[in-house]
Amino acid sequence: MSQKRKILLSVTGMSPAVVTETLYALVTEKGFIPTEIQVITTEQGKNKLLEALLGIEGGRKERKGALQEFIEDYGDKYGFSSIHFDESCIHIITDESGQNLPDIRTPEENEHAANGIVQLVGNLCQDEEMQLHVSIAGGRKTMGFFMGYALSLYGREQDSLSHVLVDSQYESLASFYYPKPYPHLINKNDGTQIDAKDGKVMLAEIPWVRLGLGLPESLTEQKVSYSQSVKNAQKLLTTPKVTFLSRAKTFSNLDAREILFGDDIKIRFAPREYAYFVVLLIFKRKGITFDMNNQKSYNLILEYFAKIMSELKNSSVDELLEDYQSNTVRFPNLIRDAKGFFSDKLEKAFSGKSRYIPYSRDSKHYLDIDLENIDMSLIDNELKNLKLL
Repeated sequence: MSQKRKILLSVTGMSPAVVTETLYALVTEKGFIPTEIQVITTEQGKNKLLEALLGIEGGRKERKGALQEFIEDYGDKYGFSSIHFDESCIHIITDESGQNLPDIRTPEENEHAANGIVQLVGNLCQDEEMQLHVSIAGGRKTMGFFMGYALSLYGREQDSLSHVLVDSQYESLASFYYPKPYPHLINKNDGTQIDAKDGKVMLAEIPWVRLGLGLPESLTEQKVSYSQSVKNAQKLLTTPKVTFLSRAKTFSNLDAREILFGDDIKIRFAPREYAYFVVLLIFKRKGITFDMNNQKSYNLILEYFAKIMSELKNSSVDELLEDYQSNTVRFPNLIRDAKGFFSDKLEKAFSGKSRYIPYSRDSKHYLDIDLENIDMSLIDNELKNLKLL
């Protein structure tokens, strides 16, 4: 799919030139022409960006700015006339009270930077029609690390990551923003001059692991932290295991409807959610494909689901079977909704995607957990009494 939005996302500190240097390399080397630029930085970094890239000082437009010059220098050759970037595209790292950070000097400020970067990258990656190129060339070294890590958590197949390399003669020059397509003398630090046309800028693309963590509900509410995202990723990588539990004050272990996921996440499900998952696991144990479009499979799903629901709701199996069989639309919708609610609870518990969540292809339902890691021993006798095992 061709993405409509193409974003260059960068971290910067006091050297805003990394943005235009990366932009130059993307356009001239990779043919990646961003439709917009977004930057995460500090309060001081924002002022530098406005001055250097947009020519804004003290809230007033004083000159073109390096970005407009770049568009004029290379737009015609590479087929673009604008790249969106204004003050709204600059994301300032804030502290716990929402105040902009002037700089990052303490461990606490470093943590705020990590949280802000993870939230921004995660939110940007939710737009499937957008392609993201992340640059880690600017800002504090930890900022670049957090940016790369956040992309590993939430990035997609279409996204990319890079660092920009600049000729040593030019990388520390305040007046060098990118190689000019024509002779253009700039001042060196020793007072002599050098031609910006001769500057060498190269893009080093960085391979990265796509964990596909997905969007946690807490991320959309701006509550997820860097440390929590690490825990979520660890849970994603840990071998999943499922243990069915019992509860006091229940007539049966089946009626407990409580499952332990991993070592520490315990969830009690509504009857239909629980029944759906149990039936899916019974099919997995028997080596039968859970297929809503296969008549033999469908009949078994209906029978097993009715038997379990009869235990959970203290109802007649025959009445439930008759009810489910009487409407060929209602029962498939019931299974679909049960799967949806079951998955929603797991997504909320794991703050995003998880291998514990069943998935479907066409009409078939699957669970990507090995049987040896599924412990149903506490409900096996009841399932045998129902002639389901």
